[in-house]
Amino acid sequence: MGNPKRMPTRSITGQESGETSRATLVHVARLAGVGLGTASRALDNGKRVSAETMEKVVEAAKRLGYRRNEMARGLKVRRSGAVGIVVPDIGGAFMATCVRAAQAVIRENKYISVFAFTDDDPEVEISEVDYLVRRQVDGILIIPAGGGARSLLEQQLLQNTPLVSFDQPIVGLDVDEVLVSNQAGAEKATRHMIEHGHKAITYVSIERHVPTLRARLKGYRKAMRAAGLQEAVEYLGANGEGAVALVDAWLRAKRPPSALFSANEQTSIELLHALALRNVKIPEQFALIAFDDMQLGLVLRSPMTVMRQPAAELGHRAATLLMERVVGRSDVPPRRIVLDAELVIRQSCGCL
Repeated sequence: MGNPKRMPTRSITGQESGETSRATLVHVARLAGVGLGTASRALDNGKRVSAETMEKVVEAAKRLGYRRNEMARGLKVRRSGAVGIVVPDIGGAFMATCVRAAQAVIRENKYISVFAFTDDDPEVEISEVDYLVRRQVDGILIIPAGGGARSLLEQQLLQNTPLVSFDQPIVGLDVDEVLVSNQAGAEKATRHMIEHGHKAITYVSIERHVPTLRARLKGYRKAMRAAGLQEAVEYLGANGEGAVALVDAWLRAKRPPSALFSANEQTSIELLHALALRNVKIPEQFALIAFDDMQLGLVLRSPMTVMRQPAAELGHRAATLLMERVVGRSDVPPRRIVLDAELVIRQSCGCL
């Protein structure tokens, strides 16, 4: 038995064919009885189009199942309607809060966010940024990997894509950036522990050579030197390895530190886990203060004293700068905004 003969259908243009053609703006304009330019304006923003005409065009588009080709439209107006957000990851509370705040600003401006994660790897960053630029995103919001791949980002800037860095600066490149006062915050945290009477304060950090951690170390050292105290700096592995061994060494030492300063969220998580494994009491055995707040710190037996970064404001301000560039403020010189970290006093430092 042969295959049944396929019956021809009448296409939108009125010609018989084996399949229905996809509706275009021409078909919408024809059905609505208006010119092509009028139909385009009605579906774009409604400017210079009467309410009656706009209603006819919209109804025609619905009847035909017409959908605009945003990519083609973007080529004409040189805008894609998308903004790239390039970050190491969004696993921690700080990063997730930053990104959500930035996305809210981007959404308010009728743009969509395209996310790219680098795992703090400059090679991955090169690939991701190159892809975003080739896809003609209208701007890029970035936490640069390892402090910023300057040569890559210079190439990207040559293609006239607005760029704003946040949390980490792009060393040696003059672009809009929104940062936190890491050195001043770390100095304030260290002074707080000194005011508690602590003289042996150990600074602990993961081993990553990024500007924020270098600035926090400078702040710690400045406060210790000003007080005439000896510095003690310990590093965990890049992924937090070695915390348990470090705690064991302190517990065996004749003169262990009386206080610990954790440089960031990941360091705090590894330290808290190691201290818990050894049943160390905070602040009785070791007082503790940390840079970066986290939800875990609130549920400890002694809630953690921290230097809290304004994560939401950081993301909001950075996205606002980017959207200003996107809509045309290209003639404004690069802007640098530095936000203060807040000392949040709880019990782990010995207060309360």
